[in-house]
Amino acid sequence: MTVIVDPIKSLQLVVQEEIASLQLNQYPMLSRLTKKITSQRVIKWNANTGGASVTGEATTADVSSFSEDAVVGASLPIGTHRLRHSFQVQKEDIAEAAAAGKGALRDLFGYEIQSGIRAIMEALSGQVYTGTGLAAHGGVVGLGSVVANAAYAGIDPATYTLWSAIFNTNGSNRALTSALMLAMETAIARKAGNFTAIYTTPEIVAKYKELFNANLGIINQLPAGQADLGYTGVTYAGRPIISDPYCPNNILYFVNEPEVTLYTFGQNNTQSREGMQVAIESLPSSNPDAEKYVIYVKPQLKVHNRAKGAAALNAITQ
Repeated sequence: MTVIVDPIKSLQLVVQEEIASLQLNQYPMLSRLTKKITSQRVIKWNANTGGASVTGEATTADVSSFSEDAVVGASLPIGTHRLRHSFQVQKEDIAEAAAAGKGALRDLFGYEIQSGIRAIMEALSGQVYTGTGLAAHGGVVGLGSVVANAAYAGIDPATYTLWSAIFNTNGSNRALTSALMLAMETAIARKAGNFTAIYTTPEIVAKYKELFNANLGIINQLPAGQADLGYTGVTYAGRPIISDPYCPNNILYFVNEPEVTLYTFGQNNTQSREGMQVAIESLPSSNPDAEKYVIYVKPQLKVHNRAKGAAALNAITQ
């Protein structure tokens, strides 16, 4: 009996290997966020926008007024846009690689898939910050839209004032100071919020190191004959400050990571790779000597509680 090997299933195994071999610390936010899979084209949840009140009164008073929190349906689309990479391989190259052995053939496709996965991860790493839901952004609504305080997930803070995020900005860039960091920490605490990590650019991380050094100096606790002016880690109030090359310039995001989830859409041609649904498909080719393929994901970022999930300190000098 002739055994026909499905080339797409074989390439899915290569995708799995290449994603598993990625250094995920090169994509800081993607590596840390909770990941979930959905096959519904709308991510829905109930958002508590507050509003309940309490009345002080005598025990003899009749209860004549009532108030409760406003629970509003929040939703974000997913599955209708994608982040896609396409590539083609000449059949002459496939024939040569096959003649050289299975390892050479695997390496030929592995190189193309590795390049595609890297490009998708880089694009998604940027869109989780800057995406505005457009098709060109893969449909992702990123943290920039969350903290901008326009409508998010179908809920307008002009109507529900507690559905707003902390956004500290200025008309021009200003130096990073301990006073600004304390102001953010205080504002988040005033909202009964929290942050588990701060994401920012490598340049601002360097500014933070300079600020730390100017305030405290460096105490040498190294062995004799060893000098190190660098830092093994950067934190603020016990939370890590994460250097992310995909973070936009001049901004620090204070993120409560349990409130933030990266979704990807699952369908009959996707498989879970490191928690994300990745698809690879062949395309019809108008060239009989070329094979064409696409790799793609359908992602969405969800911040469950906008007011307590993300905050931003903007207009900081790089």
